Amino acid sequence: MVHRRGRLLTAAVSAVTVFGMAVAGITSADAEQQQAAMATAEVASGNPIVTNIRGADPDVHVWDGRVWMYTSQDRPPIDTSTNYSGMDGYHVFSSTDMVNWTDHGEILRSRDVSWGSRGYMWAPGAARRGTTNYLFYPHKDRSGIWRIGVATANSPAGPFADSGRHIPNISGIDPMVLQDGSDYYLYWSGWKNEGGQTRHVPYVAKLMSNMAELAESPRVVSYGATNHKEGIFVFKKAGTYYFTYTDWQGESDQGFWATGSSPYGPFGGAGQLKGAVGPSPAGAQDHHSIIRYAGTWYYFYHVGNYTNAAGEPGAGYRRNASVDYLHFRADGGLKKVVHTTTGVRQVASPGGANPPGVPGRIQAEDFTAQTGGVRIETTAGADGRSIGYVTDGSSVTYGVDVAATGRHQVTFRYASAAAGGRISVRQGRTQVGATTVAGTGGWTAWRSVTADVDLQAGTRQRLTLTFEGDGDYLLNLDRLDVIRR
Repeated sequence: MVHRRGRLLTAAVSAVTVFGMAVAGITSADAEQQQAAMATAEVASGNPIVTNIRGADPDVHVWDGRVWMYTSQDRPPIDTSTNYSGMDGYHVFSSTDMVNWTDHGEILRSRDVSWGSRGYMWAPGAARRGTTNYLFYPHKDRSGIWRIGVATANSPAGPFADSGRHIPNISGIDPMVLQDGSDYYLYWSGWKNEGGQTRHVPYVAKLMSNMAELAESPRVVSYGATNHKEGIFVFKKAGTYYFTYTDWQGESDQGFWATGSSPYGPFGGAGQLKGAVGPSPAGAQDHHSIIRYAGTWYYFYHVGNYTNAAGEPGAGYRRNASVDYLHFRADGGLKKVVHTTTGVRQVASPGGANPPGVPGRIQAEDFTAQTGGVRIETTAGADGRSIGYVTDGSSVTYGVDVAATGRHQVTFRYASAAAGGRISVRQGRTQVGATTVAGTGGWTAWRSVTADVDLQAGTRQRLTLTFEGDGDYLLNLDRLDVIRR
């Protein structure tokens, strides 16, 4: 679980940030805009935002008022490895405030793919269609050819189940999916042999409704340049499509963009815009995603200069996800991103993640932190989504505004195919109540149980539920209803 309280920004930190901008050669209005954005911030994410694993190649989306970030995982076969063959075990992280990130755990691994080899799980791309979540991933088949697999889940938090086959008749890496109305477009990076030379080529094709096959023949993307290497990300703003990609052979700029009027392109052609957006990240190549959340645009990428808790230094093949602001020029073009160590400031979610009021209802999935591998699920009969994979000692924490001091009653709606367990409630560090839950006969057989808790009035209070019990998994939790006694 990644739950990091934001770092207080001091004058010293601001000075370091300005110095870093100067070193990067960014002394224009970009730097001023970046500093102005951080000047009033009390809490910032820090970079990198993923520190518990080597989470790279962030593919980021906004669903249900929450930011979801899918990453590959750098796992060198040995510490001195200088290749990417050991990459394995995709993770997904989520946040409602851009500062506190929850690791929902490993969602797919090469051992789960019947048609593939071991390792070689490179940069993923995620999508959602209806109530199904999709993970597109590049992977070597057993003959050593790069294919693009498809896995599905009922929740963006996974876990994902592989479809059992890759998308037919294509080869490549770094899949990315653009939803444009009811249509879904798959982009990927492939190769062409021209005159005995292998050239990196971007492709696009519309997906069929099953999301596992192409609805048309692949098209080569024309993007007004020839330096595409990998890492395509496409987004739409005010009717304009932005085609962005990575050139990891660039000396200073590695992220690039071009605009067009169609998801197929051409991009960067006559009357269109193009340019550089991302400088070379420290110790790594650029591989980015771009989203708009809570009215602000963000640029996710990874760095390779982070030394983890085990003392293992970062490298181009030991990377960690980071985030900074993205700004637009007056003509609609993209300004070059300013890479910082301070990251971005804390925000309130546009999707209702402002602190719920007590008395009131708290949806179980709206936690701000978790331990023990608790996951968000779509479960039959739940009020929206629920949480599952609850084990002995695991916990979830909610930020709430408590209106008045005194005794309250909490009603937990839960289901359990096991023997149930015990739920204890803390406000801050103080134990304020507890209850025992019995088995209900199934993971979708919902029942309610109550507990009395003594709460203190205050805003942004931390309410933590800790679960105890025997067995592998204890219960699913749908919601909490809190009333004043």
